[in-house]
Amino acid sequence: MEDWRRIDIDALEPEKHLSKEELIPDLPPVSYEEVQAVSRQCRTALSSGQFLQALALALESPPYVADERTKNLHAETVFEVLCSIKNNHSSSDLGDFVKQLDRRQQDTLIKYLYKNMGTPYGAKQGGLLLTWFEKAVEIGGLGPIVRYMTDRRTV
Repeated sequence: MEDWRRIDIDALEPEKHLSKEELIPDLPPVSYEEVQAVSRQCRTALSSGQFLQALALALESPPYVADERTKNLHAETVFEVLCSIKNNHSSSDLGDFVKQLDRRQQDTLIKYLYKNMGTPYGAKQGGLLLTWFEKAVEIGGLGPIVRYMTDRRTV
């Protein structure tokens, strides 16, 4: 018997291999201007003290089908909202914000936490992101992490 760890599974069934185009979700593309508008709305909500509304707005419609520049702008917007909430509330209040999000928004929050952890500005604020991550896992369990790892829609 061959060493099963060295078997090239893709060679056994080449017709089952997905191309890069097949991995793109079947959603309408999002323009940079649309993400800028959402960013402005989030900043307006933050400046008027509507933190939950800003967070829900930022997590409501992520640009899954967009170029990297657009996706990065939205990730920065989510990061700005998370920082603003943390700066104006105690760490124990973050769980209340996560509880008020629906499951889909909690899943999107996990996606943006992971994405922002991989950025230079996210690395500088790692403690903030880990605090949010802790609260998100405490409230949502491991489900959002598993869905993040298996979802083809990337932020």
